[in-house]
Amino acid sequence: MSDEEWELFKVFPDFGPAEALRMQLEHHGVPTRVESRALEVGLGAQFCVFVAKVLAHRARWVVAQLLLTDAERDYLATGKLPGNDK
Repeated sequence: MSDEEWELFKVFPDFGPAEALRMQLEHHGVPTRVESRALEVGLGAQFCVFVAKVLAHRARWVVAQLLLTDAERDYLATGKLPGNDK
């Protein structure tokens, strides 16, 4: 794909989260790439996740489905359902 066919989707300060998002999007059929961009010489980098422009809407939908509610986070952390004090 040429550079015009890619859209900047999200920027991360670390590689790990960028790679995790890339893997999730690829799993859902959205072509991606991750590029590192230096902020200034020797001062770190940003990791940019690009998606195929024609599937940017799908990428947004996938990310929206990945978001957890507070109740879901609590359940994953404790194993207890809301209102179940046993």
